[in-house]
Amino acid sequence: MLAKLFFTIIFIWIGGHSFAQTIITGKLLDENQKPIANVTVSYKKIGSAALLNFSKSDASGAFKLTVKVSDVDSVQLDFNHLSYAKRSVHVANATANYAYILKSEVRKIQEVKVSDVPVYNRKDTINYNVASFTGAQDRVIGDIIKKLPGVEMRNGQIFYQGEPIQQYRVNGLDMMGGRYGLINQNLPADAVMKVQILENHQPIKMLDKLVFSNRATLNLQLKKFTTTGTGKLGLGAAPALWDANITPMTFAKTFQMLNSFQTNNVGDDVSQQLKPFYSGTGYFTARSRFSDGPSYLSIREVATPGFDQKKWLNNQIFLMSSNMIQKLKNGLEVKGNFSYFHDNRKLQGTTSTQYFTNNEVIHNQEVVDNRYGIDELNIGMLVEKNESNVFFSNSTNYRKHWNNSAGNILFNEDIPIQQDKKFSDEAFLNSFSLGRFIGKQLVNITSTLEWHSTPQRLTVNPGQFESLLNGGMPYDQMGQIVRFKSFNFENGLSLSRKIKTWTFSPSINLNYNNSTLNSYIELHDQHDIRVLDTGYFNAMNSAQMQLRMALQIGKEVRKFKYSFNLPFSQYYYNVKQQGIQRLKNELRSSWSPSASMSYLFNGENTISTNLSGGRNFGGLDNFYNGYIISQYRSIQKYDARLLKNEELRTGIHYAYKNTLKASFANLGYNFRKSWRDYMFSTVLDSMGRSTTSIINQNAQSLSHGISGGLSKLFVRIKTVAKLNGNFSWSTSDYLLNEQLVKQHVSSQSFTLDLINSSSALISGDYRLAMGRTHNRLAAGQRNELLYNNHFFNLVISPHDRHLITLSNSLYANNVNAQKSQYFMDATYRFRLSHWRTDLELTATNILNNKNYL
Repeated sequence: MLAKLFFTIIFIWIGGHSFAQTIITGKLLDENQKPIANVTVSYKKIGSAALLNFSKSDASGAFKLTVKVSDVDSVQLDFNHLSYAKRSVHVANATANYAYILKSEVRKIQEVKVSDVPVYNRKDTINYNVASFTGAQDRVIGDIIKKLPGVEMRNGQIFYQGEPIQQYRVNGLDMMGGRYGLINQNLPADAVMKVQILENHQPIKMLDKLVFSNRATLNLQLKKFTTTGTGKLGLGAAPALWDANITPMTFAKTFQMLNSFQTNNVGDDVSQQLKPFYSGTGYFTARSRFSDGPSYLSIREVATPGFDQKKWLNNQIFLMSSNMIQKLKNGLEVKGNFSYFHDNRKLQGTTSTQYFTNNEVIHNQEVVDNRYGIDELNIGMLVEKNESNVFFSNSTNYRKHWNNSAGNILFNEDIPIQQDKKFSDEAFLNSFSLGRFIGKQLVNITSTLEWHSTPQRLTVNPGQFESLLNGGMPYDQMGQIVRFKSFNFENGLSLSRKIKTWTFSPSINLNYNNSTLNSYIELHDQHDIRVLDTGYFNAMNSAQMQLRMALQIGKEVRKFKYSFNLPFSQYYYNVKQQGIQRLKNELRSSWSPSASMSYLFNGENTISTNLSGGRNFGGLDNFYNGYIISQYRSIQKYDARLLKNEELRTGIHYAYKNTLKASFANLGYNFRKSWRDYMFSTVLDSMGRSTTSIINQNAQSLSHGISGGLSKLFVRIKTVAKLNGNFSWSTSDYLLNEQLVKQHVSSQSFTLDLINSSSALISGDYRLAMGRTHNRLAAGQRNELLYNNHFFNLVISPHDRHLITLSNSLYANNVNAQKSQYFMDATYRFRLSHWRTDLELTATNILNNKNYL
């Protein structure tokens, strides 16, 4: 039924939008009947100011113009040349040939200062003048980007019109490959002339006229090629604080480099600057981002507050990073990166948990005192050539992440429990992609090789699950050991060919995955170590082969863009568990077709929609049938079988922009429904300890979501206003203590931002964040959380060398035990202009708030 509906919609789209185009040709002559070259010929609707298309006359004076409007009988042609008088004519919206004479006239060009315009548009590029958005308190480019209308920054990631950007460049070069937080937080704002958003940007030059893109790229245009950067050294009390940052950068025409050394213990997690927000360039390139090795074990965590991390994070971090890109004369780009950080953390808190079953409500209280040692090393090199006739890319990366965590728990005020976890994930990844034209046929070959080794161990004192593991008798210590290794080899071949307005891209992929999982449980009691036997260990080897065939179709006609993807996969599974062949050449097939369409009403309004669905199989990560203790009070095992998922997704998105008025808006709706042939079943004992398994019972979930945003720059009062909202509601099935229950969740959130810089003496910004989450659980139990948060920063600049900032934040919720929390910070800054250096005195949490619930 779903497939029939899906293909019916596809054929309606294909059949309903095959339009003919009007071609207007002609010749331009001067008063002496001589041809005129380089005349700009454009057209627009009569009475409209919006330019719809243009071309130029050649050396013989001939021009050709494609008219892509069908709702008018006539259009206006405009002829422009600096040496001739401007001429406009009205012609029928029909294919025809004309001849026109232009009169000689020398026109003077008035001086235009583009830098005085805060936001303006050039074709598909939106330009933000950085000087128009810079306040006295702003120092790095990240301070500017988060102010821009139409642009949002969420936890360091940049979004344009509600969608994440696909690339972040500086002077046209993407040095960081997605880890743009280092640039955002360290590149001085006064080094940047413009922030540019390249709409509908196709990063791969070979695909520029072959495959359209709906994604946006951000580019920073610097004032000049320069060496710049950030240097900071801070010392403070409570009892001994430090904050140091040395980040020099070089931006030349073909060479860029960024080095950074940072360390602090003021709660600033600078490792987030290394977080990759994208990888590769999409479409036919190989995967170049690591998958994460599975973490089977964890210690009991404390829920962290949803406000500024610097107010609650107790850490000591050391970070170093080196990054470079060199563009050679033959178009080849060479990138290299190295980064390492070490972070020691402390986290203390009390967690109160209620479990709602059909028969009772179980309440637990845990006083938690955790220590973490986190290390991560990344080394990578990329060689890439991105030209109109060839695309070549090869990246080699090595990563090692290791985490040693220890925690003490006081359970229900009288039972002390100690936890210790050791985890490491070592990985190697090589990705290769090559694209070349053979005649008019684009051929692309991709290959990815990835290897992981992920050992981990969890130790708990005293031992838990006595009735399950030790015949009901208490014992000293419980240990869970897990060793996981995996190998992936992915290979693909795709072809692309454009036939008129259609692009066809068939592809075939052969992917292989092999993984091993070994685990066992140790019991320590009075110097005796016992390894549990059958049912409590895993020795699993799994192999999976996927043959994937797909046909991707794209069509661009007039203001419509279509995309269809028809993939089909054949899977072969082999699994051995404890020496027994659980799956042997097991065969499964899956498909997940998708379609999308966008329509450009005019230069300001765009609407797009998508539809996708299909069937997939998985579950090898949960294939083990021996118990694994995932946490001190959680143990699980699963029946060995493949899990089937089916789903249907659809959505619609509207975007509006008016750069002349610096106004942006977006609104979207998404729907998702899924069906599963299994359920996770959880059994809780009287202490809230859980045992989880998979049972053969159908389940489904349903979700709806609406999100939107408005933003505008009010030029006269130098104020940026941003309004964003999200609404979602969902239902899902789950099993608790053998009772089938539906969970209903609804949430609403709303944010308002006002950023004002109308006065050189006083400026500031205000943010309101409100939200509600409502849960309906088993036996009619309900839970509702409301929050109402306010943030106000006041900046006073009595002199160009003196700056005072007062930061205020108010956090309020409906939890009865928690009063509203009010935080205040203050900063005084003195500018040494000759040295381009700031001296700052900062006081954080002046009101000395120590607890938050």
